[in-house]
Amino acid sequence: MANFQLIRDLAEKKKITLHEIAIQIGISDDGIQKIIRKGSTTTKTLEDIAKVLEVPAGIFFGDFNLSGNNSVTNQGGAASIYGDANMKVMKNKNENREIAHLKILLEEKERTIQILMNK
Repeated sequence: MANFQLIRDLAEKKKITLHEIAIQIGISDDGIQKIIRKGSTTTKTLEDIAKVLEVPAGIFFGDFNLSGNNSVTNQGGAASIYGDANMKVMKNKNENREIAHLKILLEEKERTIQILMNK
C-alpha cells in the first residue's frame, strides 16, 4: 500500500511547500491534498512528484529507507525495478542542469546589454 503522507514529510524536510510541488507538476493545491489524503494517483503524477522531491517513486511504497546521509537504500520488493539510488548524485545532476541554464540566461542578458549599449 502506498504511503503518500511521505509527500508532505519529504516536502517539509526539503523545505518545499505542497503548493510549489503542485505548481511544478501542473495540478491544483486541492489535487495534491487529495493525493495525500486518498493515497491514490496516476503513475505519471507520482513520478513527477518524486522528481520534484528528488527521490525514487518507489519510496512511497515502503521498500526504501532514507538514511541520515540522504542516500536511499532498497529493502527489496516490487520497487526494486527502480534500483538503488543516491539522492546526492541526483541532486548534483539537477544542480548542474540549473547551472547550465543560468549560464545561458546570463549570456543572453549580456548580449541584450551589449545591444542596448550600442544604440
